[in-house]
Amino acid sequence: MKINCPKCCKIISKILGIVLFVVISFNANALKWHKKNIDSVLELSFPKKPIHFPLTEQGLERYICQQGGCYFSLSIRDSIIDDYYGYLLASDSTRESWANSTLNWVIDSKVNQPFHYLISKETLRLGYNDFGVDIVYATSDLTMAESNKRFAKLLLLGNSLYILDVWYMDDELHDLEKDKFFKSVSLKRK
Repeated sequence: MKINCPKCCKIISKILGIVLFVVISFNANALKWHKKNIDSVLELSFPKKPIHFPLTEQGLERYICQQGGCYFSLSIRDSIIDDYYGYLLASDSTRESWANSTLNWVIDSKVNQPFHYLISKETLRLGYNDFGVDIVYATSDLTMAESNKRFAKLLLLGNSLYILDVWYMDDELHDLEKDKFFKSVSLKRK
């Protein structure tokens, strides 16, 4: 019995090509992040489809998802500035001070808790009425002798506050996911 090598090689290369195509297609879909358009103001991507929690009694709307040991969330609070009309009419420096005061109040509520500590804070000027802050902080769990990193981007866009959070134990893989999450944010104008 004679085996025709060129024919076998063609069949094997076709099978390998199909297997390779299936593997690449599967991996491409597994790595595809889910885009969300929020209030026509910003767009961002989550590693998988987030769970949406509609407006609560506290006035918060949330989107959350978890992938592996990494937690991603977006919280939205409308009408964050009580006297928004006065805020708009204020001078540029007064408006910036007002915005920073609001953002610092939110940061304090996140960080000023037992076993939480602020690592870094960077203030952002995003436009005429739009401000932001990037913070990195950590929490420690004394019972488990572990700490986790928390990253937050607070965006005060008009009279709405958008808080993006990523939490995880220290892990380089999660660093890449965190970077991709924050880099996916793009601001839009109404």
